[in-house]
Amino acid sequence: MPPHPLTAPRRLAAAVALTCTAMAAPAVASAPSARADALRPDRITVTVDGAPAYRLDGDLRSGGITVTEATPDYNTNKVQGEGTLRGTKGGTATVRFGLSRTLAGLSGTFGLDDAGVRISATVVSGVRTPSDGTVTWQGQGTVEAGGRTSTRTVGFTVQDRHPDPGDHAIHLVHAGQRRAAILRLPDGYDGRPLPALFHFPGLFETPLFAEFYGHMADYARTRGFIMITPEHHGTGWQGVAGGQPGADVDDPGFVSALQDVLVHRFNADPRRLYASGMSNGGFFTSKLACENKRFAAYAPVSGQLQDQAACHPGRAVPVLMIHGDADPIVPYATATAAAPFWARNNGCGTTTTDTGLADTHPDDGTTVVKHAYDGCPAAAPVILYQIKGGGHNWPGGTPYLGPLLGGTTQDIDANAVIWNFVSRFRLS
Repeated sequence: MPPHPLTAPRRLAAAVALTCTAMAAPAVASAPSARADALRPDRITVTVDGAPAYRLDGDLRSGGITVTEATPDYNTNKVQGEGTLRGTKGGTATVRFGLSRTLAGLSGTFGLDDAGVRISATVVSGVRTPSDGTVTWQGQGTVEAGGRTSTRTVGFTVQDRHPDPGDHAIHLVHAGQRRAAILRLPDGYDGRPLPALFHFPGLFETPLFAEFYGHMADYARTRGFIMITPEHHGTGWQGVAGGQPGADVDDPGFVSALQDVLVHRFNADPRRLYASGMSNGGFFTSKLACENKRFAAYAPVSGQLQDQAACHPGRAVPVLMIHGDADPIVPYATATAAAPFWARNNGCGTTTTDTGLADTHPDDGTTVVKHAYDGCPAAAPVILYQIKGGGHNWPGGTPYLGPLLGGTTQDIDANAVIWNFVSRFRLS
């Protein structure tokens, strides 16, 4: 993932000088229990205007319609598939969708067969998405019924209540602001409860850039967990270093609302929600570790807890930290200051077991040392990965500004290190 444009030289001093704002720790709240029921099937509505009018409305009995969105703008880019549902005369109706995104918007074909009624339409414009997972269209189509063929006004609505593998957008209005996030459901997703990892991008960084440079969703796709990347409002996450001052957009409340959507729309396992973040997003991840009781573990990268006096988790918190000791934006000293705080909070000892990892890429100019605090509870370890010679970059990712931000280690993949750590934990 790219380090955010805070890396521009004129912003360096401002980034280091900013401090976390005070935050009050809420009362401990237990996570909602995992849903036992499967997601509901997709629902389809098809209409034909005029006389005689026609309406088919029901849940799919077999098959499915895939509705996915695109990362750059969160707009629908595919409505495709085939399914059957109960027909208007008690038999079986079949619907077919073949829409994909073009420069002009969603376009393609739509068809239906239902006991003497056949509809076919070429969709060239007018597709709308009134809410997440719902797609509607109305236009001209060919209708065959009662031995006659005519051009009629037809329409359809697809409610994608059983999301399919791929990218999906979430849109919310929270604290008076329109907010968005993009998530990827892994290969083989079938609605059973899955763990989910939140990633909070850095300053000026969009989810698209985070994925382009960090490949987090690509990593998650084949490993059986949901990857969600929310978009911050303005330049960064508020209440932490680098966050844009201004009207309170309640970023912590926005995250809580996203957790609700993940559990209720995508059937994420509420006991296995995790948080990670880079730079300003790492600061925000650390803030959430102080106050959000619905994440089971945390992994800030190049952005560690700064305001220790305002942090009162009220529980032991599994924390994995990754930081380069040659970081020109956020000094490594912030990591060595934050790690003892988490160790004290969790009841760990004051010493660490230090392990040098294999230098698998000697040409990248970095090595990695793992510092694991001794005496931690098994359910709440504190680990700091020191990237020796590492800068303000995502380990294992694509460097954003080359050597300007320091070295980018390839000796570890932050995606794998983070997932291997957080996935060990779940809320009780």
